[in-house]
Amino acid sequence: MSSNPSGDLSPDDALPPVEPPSAGFIVQLFVVPGVIVVVVVMIWVLFNWLAQKGNDRDAYVRDLSRNNEARWQAAFNLAQALRSERGSSDPELTVDPKLALQLAGILKTEIDEGSTKANPLALRIYLCRALGEFKVAEGLPTLIEAAGTVRSEKEEDVRRAALEGIALLASNVGADNENFSDNAELEKVLFDAAGDDDPRARSVAAVALGVIGTPAMLEKLRFMVEDGDPNVRYNAATRLAQRGDTAALPVLLEMLDPEETAGVDIEENPDLRPFKRAVITINALRAGGQLAEKNDGADLGELKTAVDALLAGDASGEIRMNATLLRGNLEKRAARQTN
Repeated sequence: MSSNPSGDLSPDDALPPVEPPSAGFIVQLFVVPGVIVVVVVMIWVLFNWLAQKGNDRDAYVRDLSRNNEARWQAAFNLAQALRSERGSSDPELTVDPKLALQLAGILKTEIDEGSTKANPLALRIYLCRALGEFKVAEGLPTLIEAAGTVRSEKEEDVRRAALEGIALLASNVGADNENFSDNAELEKVLFDAAGDDDPRARSVAAVALGVIGTPAMLEKLRFMVEDGDPNVRYNAATRLAQRGDTAALPVLLEMLDPEETAGVDIEENPDLRPFKRAVITINALRAGGQLAEKNDGADLGELKTAVDALLAGDASGEIRMNATLLRGNLEKRAARQTN
């Protein structure tokens, strides 16, 4: 060490001596991080491979066909994959007729076995809804069979899931497809559900009838707007409104009346009743807009009066937004009619 008469440390004295790096230091600095990177990359490749393996069509079918816990993991993975293709411009699974037929085959087997235990019933419900996600109609015959097979009260949930699947499938494939527009078996199963004692079945049937919309089905909906159950007549009315049918108007006015509680009172959970009230109102406002758009000659003065009353009250949030939009459209429509 150099001497420093003043006793103070110089900058050189404050620094440690410079020594060449050891082999261990080099390993820690370069080799260990490199190994970590390689391991991370290998894990990523492994998970990517597993994900691709899990998305294999045949793997889905194989696992769903097995009566073990693996089928529920496959069901979850397939549900995620099908949902991910909603709105996709390049779908793969939902346009695959072979996959639709394979899933329909599993559903057919479960229907034939007729088990009313919880897991088989849950699988049938799942398969009905999964088949509805497709953009090809190969699963329709089995959905029709599921909707028409009620051998016990426990199968009612399967029936409703099948009706939901039919409605969604018709929307995805196109209701003008001959599999829907000219299908006597389908019409029968929907009409049977529309006349069922259970209002839940009638309510779902109304949606399917409206989506497919053959002349006979629309005539059935005009009858259903008089149904004693509010959910049934609300579904019937909104579907008719989407097609520009003024038979929907009296029920839309009922739905927009804040003093009308029929649809709210049937909600078993009191905490959900405000939400149900809001949903009824928003659905009516949107349906009113569709009615105005599809039927330019209809007299919608009562609808505008109902919307004005809604806006004069304490409507807020999404209700006020939809009501304001509808009122503006109705005013523009009225101006066009007077010119």
